[in-house]
Amino acid sequence: MVVADFVSNNAILDFFYILFNGISEVPLFSSPITGILILAGVFLASRSAGVMMVISGLIGAGVAILLGAPYGLVAFGLFGYNSILTGMAFWSGPFVKSNKATFFISIFGAAVTAVVWMAMAHIMGDMFILNGLQASWAIPGFTSSFIFTTWMLMYATKRFGHDIWPEPLPPTDEELIKGSGNPAQINEPDFKWTAAEFIKATLKGVSQVTFVENWKTGVFWVVGLTLAFELAPILTGQNRPWWTNGYTAQWNEFSPLFLGGVMALIGSGVGVAMAILTKLPTAETRAGLHGFNQVLVMIALTSFLPLTPQAFLIALFATISCSFVMPALQRIFGTWGLPALTGAFVFTTWIFLLGISGFTNIPAGIGWSRP
Repeated sequence: MVVADFVSNNAILDFFYILFNGISEVPLFSSPITGILILAGVFLASRSAGVMMVISGLIGAGVAILLGAPYGLVAFGLFGYNSILTGMAFWSGPFVKSNKATFFISIFGAAVTAVVWMAMAHIMGDMFILNGLQASWAIPGFTSSFIFTTWMLMYATKRFGHDIWPEPLPPTDEELIKGSGNPAQINEPDFKWTAAEFIKATLKGVSQVTFVENWKTGVFWVVGLTLAFELAPILTGQNRPWWTNGYTAQWNEFSPLFLGGVMALIGSGVGVAMAILTKLPTAETRAGLHGFNQVLVMIALTSFLPLTPQAFLIALFATISCSFVMPALQRIFGTWGLPALTGAFVFTTWIFLLGISGFTNIPAGIGWSRP
């Protein structure tokens, strides 16, 4: 078994794979079908967000090609997804104003992110070499190049003279929870959780991976993550079944398990449930802000590792743990006026993959966590 080769030596097909694999790599696996449906869902919610998704993904790939990155990695989508997230966070996202200044900064950020991605791949890939390459293992960089680049750009622009950041809210006297030193959460007194509201919040948690608050976009995501056909065997003439699976490609690309959409729903649902149980702000929970990191944790630990009962349980455990990491990072980065982004996903998944290296009952992926 080998991973699908997305290089077709046809300019149109290669462009097709570079664009849509780059989008599908946002949820961590390569499938142009997934990329097409995610892009359609984003356009449904916001045309500006959809345009920025395309532009920033192509800029990241273009910079990689100009600098001489391995073309196979570019066609696989690995130089697109972090650049996409940087571009969308800085222009079409909810954090800063959308204007000329932020547009050009987002373009620059998408280009820089391609370099930072290679740096993180080098650091995380070479950090754990033991007794030569045959006994080596690595940890994926995931979206680390996006979060580090975006944090740097956002923090830097607070010193710029351009109209970038919204006016801060006026300070208020925080009311403390009775018997606690914690501030009282601002909730919606007339709102009640129902099954329908829980499902909408869960779907918004999926769509928030790309900073979109729209449950209909979440439906496109779930369908796209489920129909994770690689298509490379058909379009590049490889002697492989047409139904090869991007979701299981890290451990068995011939697996009939198309569970990416299910894992996304489980991850977001766990995040919403934990937010309700821990009484995080209802408005944040309804918007999906406590689901998107959990989506990525659940997908990462069930797609980069062979899916067994033990692997599923540790992925679930990690997803619950992420629900504590997210509000912690909100508190930390909030002091600097920065969003937590996908930091909770990256730090949680790194820790669990590093831990798995010493737990022999948990299967490791090909080169991930264990030689």
